[in-house]
Amino acid sequence: MNHKLDKILEEIHIISECDAGYILKTEKKVFSILASFGLNNLADTDLSEINKLISIKNTNLREIYKSKPFSTISKQYNLVALYREKIFEQRNTNYYLVLFGKKKLLDAKKLFTLLSTNINILKNEFLNPDRSNELTIENLYYEALATIPTVIFSTNADGTEYYFITDSVRNLFGYSPQEIYDNKLLILRSIDEDHFHKFRGFAEKLRTGEVSSVEYRMKDRFGKDHWVRHSGIPIIREGKVLRVVGMINEISEEKITQLKLESSEEKFRMLIDTADDLIFILNGFGYFSLVNKNGATALGYVPEEMIGKHFLEFIYKEDEPKIAEAFSRILSSNEVTTFEAVFLDRFDKGVTFEIHAKPMISEGEVSGMISIGRNITNRKLDEQKIRDLNAKLVEANRIISIERERARHKINVLEELNKLKSEFISNISHELRTPLASIVGFAETILSDPDLPKETSKEFNEIILSEGKRLAQLINDVLDFSKLESGEEELKKENVNINEVLSEVLDLFTKQIIEKELHLSKELPENEINIIADRTRISQVFFNLISNSVKFTNKGGRIFIILVDHGKEIELTITDTGIGIPAKDIPKLFQKFSKIQRPGAPLMGAGFGLVTVKQIVELHKGVIRVKSEEDKGSTFIVRLPKQ
Repeated sequence: MNHKLDKILEEIHIISECDAGYILKTEKKVFSILASFGLNNLADTDLSEINKLISIKNTNLREIYKSKPFSTISKQYNLVALYREKIFEQRNTNYYLVLFGKKKLLDAKKLFTLLSTNINILKNEFLNPDRSNELTIENLYYEALATIPTVIFSTNADGTEYYFITDSVRNLFGYSPQEIYDNKLLILRSIDEDHFHKFRGFAEKLRTGEVSSVEYRMKDRFGKDHWVRHSGIPIIREGKVLRVVGMINEISEEKITQLKLESSEEKFRMLIDTADDLIFILNGFGYFSLVNKNGATALGYVPEEMIGKHFLEFIYKEDEPKIAEAFSRILSSNEVTTFEAVFLDRFDKGVTFEIHAKPMISEGEVSGMISIGRNITNRKLDEQKIRDLNAKLVEANRIISIERERARHKINVLEELNKLKSEFISNISHELRTPLASIVGFAETILSDPDLPKETSKEFNEIILSEGKRLAQLINDVLDFSKLESGEEELKKENVNINEVLSEVLDLFTKQIIEKELHLSKELPENEINIIADRTRISQVFFNLISNSVKFTNKGGRIFIILVDHGKEIELTITDTGIGIPAKDIPKLFQKFSKIQRPGAPLMGAGFGLVTVKQIVELHKGVIRVKSEEDKGSTFIVRLPKQ
C-alpha cells in the first residue's frame, strides 16, 4: 500500500465522518484496492460485486442501493450509506473514492465540497506517480518550507500529535521531523516547566476553535535556552476542530531586548513612585501607558487599573472641552504646557490637578505626552469658599430684593381682594335692595289704598311673594357658598342613580322649555348608572347648569344633554345654542366674587351659581370644563368618578 495514499485517506475519513472506505483502481475488468480503512471485516470477494457496479458507466447510487450485492453487505456489516466519486480517468484506467457509512452520510454535493482539496491531491498523485527526479510544484513547496526559518506544522486538535512539521524544526528544537512524528511528546517536553501552564491555556483555546498565540521559554535537545512564539489556527468542519495548523518562531533576541527594557522601566518606575505628584505618560491616542503609584493612589486606584484606559475616562465631563484645547496646544508646541484638570477618583469625587505636560517626539511626530500633576484641590477649595461667600452675599441681597417685591405683590393682592370683596358686597347689596324695594313698595301701596281692586291686590301680593322667594334664594345661595368655602358642610354620600336625578331636574324646567319653545335633545344610557355621591349637591350641579342653558338660550334655540358611562367615571355634557360667553371672560367664570355680564342678557343673581358648581364637583373629586363662543352657544362638561 502507498503510505501517502493512506495518509490522505485517513484525513478523508476524519472530514467525511464515514465508517469505511477505499481507493479503487479499475483497469479493464481488473479491480485493485490501493488504500483502505475500516474494512477489516470485509473480504475482497464481498466487494467484488459492488466494485463491478461502481465501475459501470452511468450507474447511479440508487441502482447500487437496490442491488443484491449492496443489500448483502448492508445486512451483514450494517453499512447503510455509500458515496462514490471518480477521481481520475486515464485511457482504460479509472480511479474511484468509495466511502461507506453505518448511518446516513452528507449529501454528495456537500461531501464533494468538503473533500475537494483531498481529491485534487489524489488526482495529482495519480497523474505523477514517479516524481523523484522532477522539479514539481510539491518539490518547490517543500523546498520553500525547508528554507524558511519559521517552523510550520499541522497537529491534531489538542496539539499532542504532529501530522506535519517543516525541517526548520531541526534548527530550533534540534530534532528531525521524523523524530517528532515518532515521538509526539518531544515538543511538549522541551517547554520550560514554569511556562507549561501558558501552553496548556494556548492548547485549550485551540481545542475550542479559537485562534491563539503563546510565548514561552524552552530548551533544545542540547540544553540551550530559546524563547519562541507559538501560534495556531484551528481547522474547523461543521463545528468540530479537525486539526491545527500554525507556526513557531524564535524570538530570543526580541525577548532579551524586551526584558532589558522592562528592567530599565522598572528602575524608572521606582524613581517616579517616590514622587508625591501624579506622574503619567499618555500614548499618541491619549491612553495611559504609565502612572506612578502615589499619583494613582491619590485617585483611589492602583496604576494597573488606570493603564490602558483613556485620559478622558478619569476627567470631569464639563472639563473635556478645556482638556481638548490644552491637548491642542501641547501638540503644536515643544514647550511645557500648563493647564488645570478635575479628575474623578474611584468614588466620583473631584480632585483638581495643575498639570505640566510636554509632548514626546519620535521621528518628527508626536508619539505621546509626559506629564506631572500637582494636587491643588485644597487651594481650589479655599478659592471656592471665598467665591461662595461672595455669592452668598450677592444672593442675600437678591433675596432681600425679592422679599421686598413679594411684600409689594402681597399688598397688591390684598388690595385686589378688597376690591373684589367691595364689588361683591356692592352686587349683593344691589341684589338684596331690588327685591326688598319691590316688596316694600307693593306692600305700602296695598296698605295705603284700602280700596285697591281685588285683582290688583292679588297681583301685588304675587309680586311680593315672588320677590320674597328670590330674596330667600339669594340668602340661601350666600349661606351655601359660605359653607362650601369654609368646609363646614360634609358631603352626605350615598348610592345615587344619575339617570333618575337628571330626569328629576329636567322635569323642573319643562314649563320654561315649552314657554321659550326650546328644542331639548337627550342621550341617556338605557342601563341605570349609579355613583357614590351627595344626591342633593349633585342635583344642585345639574340644576344650575341646565338653568343657565335655559336662561341664556334664545327662544326657539336648542339644548343637548348627553350622559356617557366610561366605566370608572361618568361624563355629563350640556350644550346650548345660547348667547355664549366672551372669550376674555371665560377664565373668570369660576372665580370667587366675579360676575360675568353676558351680551344681551339681563343681570341676574349674585354670580354664585357656577362657583358653587365647581366647588361641589371638586368635592366629589371630579372636574368641570367649559367651551363657549360668543353668539354661538356654550358647552359644559362634568366628569365624576363612580366611587
